[in-house]
Amino acid sequence: MNNNQVQEIELQPDPARIVNGLRDTGYNFNTAIADIVDNSIAAKATRVDINIVMNPKLEVAVYIADNGIGMDYNGLQNAMKYGSKERSEKKSLGKFGLGLKTASTAFCKQLSVLSRNAADSEIIKVQWDLDYISRVGSWKLRIVEASADELDLFDETANNCSGTLVVWDKIDRLLKDYKSNSAAKKALDKKIDELKFHIAMVFQRFLDENDNRAENVEIRVNGEKIEAWDPFCVKEQKTSLLQRETVPVEIGDEGNFSFDVAAYVIPRKSEFSSKEAADKARGNNDFQGFYVYRENRLIHFGDWLGFFTKEPHYSLLRVEFSFGQELDELLNVDIKKSRILLISELSDYLNRFLNAPRREAQKRYREGQTSDIHKPGKSAHDSSNSTIEAKGAEVQESRLTPTGKPNEALVENSNGSFTKKITIGNAESPKQCRVVPVETIDGNALWEPALIDGKNAVRINEGHDFYKKVYGPILSKGVVVEGLDDLLWALAEAENSTCNQATIENYEEMRYMVSRILRKLVADLPDPALDEN
Repeated sequence: MNNNQVQEIELQPDPARIVNGLRDTGYNFNTAIADIVDNSIAAKATRVDINIVMNPKLEVAVYIADNGIGMDYNGLQNAMKYGSKERSEKKSLGKFGLGLKTASTAFCKQLSVLSRNAADSEIIKVQWDLDYISRVGSWKLRIVEASADELDLFDETANNCSGTLVVWDKIDRLLKDYKSNSAAKKALDKKIDELKFHIAMVFQRFLDENDNRAENVEIRVNGEKIEAWDPFCVKEQKTSLLQRETVPVEIGDEGNFSFDVAAYVIPRKSEFSSKEAADKARGNNDFQGFYVYRENRLIHFGDWLGFFTKEPHYSLLRVEFSFGQELDELLNVDIKKSRILLISELSDYLNRFLNAPRREAQKRYREGQTSDIHKPGKSAHDSSNSTIEAKGAEVQESRLTPTGKPNEALVENSNGSFTKKITIGNAESPKQCRVVPVETIDGNALWEPALIDGKNAVRINEGHDFYKKVYGPILSKGVVVEGLDDLLWALAEAENSTCNQATIENYEEMRYMVSRILRKLVADLPDPALDEN
């Protein structure tokens, strides 16, 4: 053989080994569906309908329909090709021509796509069947007839115009084998609920009609319209935008681009405008960290990109990182478009950027400080009122009912029912019905049980030396105030829950004695100047 001559032979990969090997590219159910929804958005869809159904044989099928521009026969062939041609729309997530196939076959063995690109065009259906490919040993894309149900689903979304329907059949990797219908249905319902939230989070900017950064898209899952989920809680009054920067990036001959980064501290649970808002915010460790957006679509969230580990002191800190497709190579966006790898210069910048927000998040977590809680007075107890109101029903073991006589209630607890004297009143505001600071209490007690707006409450004596010298200096520190309030409310509730007719006076005397002891213990503490705090 001539040493300068190169021989070539063509080696065709085994189709069955390839398609089955590509089933394991790391997708989970949520990210797989989201990738297909992104295809719909890239096709300029304004509506996407996702239907997930289970038949009596416990077989699951998934249908994802849109009213986008659709495809003709050649377009369908290209879309179904492993390693399809690069899209002209650079902003889409279709970087490698694999997403539709690998996302779908991660869960199903039969992938069908129906499409048409005009109202007067015929709907064409093509199909990859992994069992068929294995049987014939060849890349045989099947052209099959659409079912009546598929045509109905198609037109329900496309409204007799252009559109696309993706169908998953022979789903074998979504649920384990269940013996009972109820268990299988429960497991599927859980998957669907998790998917709804994932879509609300990932496509937030598309779903929010008031967000002008992305074109609006309506997405429904089994008929339910998905509402946007905002991780930064920007509509909450006590959310703080700590820092925002637009950072220029120069990429060789390609030009000048930029990315945006912003740090938010969300309210503590008790500081939200409502319990519903607090629950929706998911203010726990799992949701702290970076939220990385590529072309307005969330591709990564819930960690610190390797800068530091998640821990409770950062649970209120969430950082937005947004970039365009021009930075894909710089950020090493992976095949699933689900993570980025930071170059050293960017890592150094973000590390510096995070210093101040981290300190503020730690401070907010430890002290419960917010922008408007620094003034002393009744507002300092709003957080504890909110917390006790949210959890009171779970921990109360007594029931108090006014008898109609002045400051008298029927007490019902584990010891039976009886009447006792107790302060009954109305709250100055709805947020002050559990912990009520007052100017004085009979006998100069620090606290006493009360019934305010029909709810078990505690009144706290602002005139007591303990309140002046211990509460006073820390009225701006929400966590500490809330802890003291919780303690006094718990003591009042424990009294209501454990006393009986014979021990009422004993509990009252105990309160007076504790109050006298505390007054002596704090006698040598300095008198605070509240206006300096």
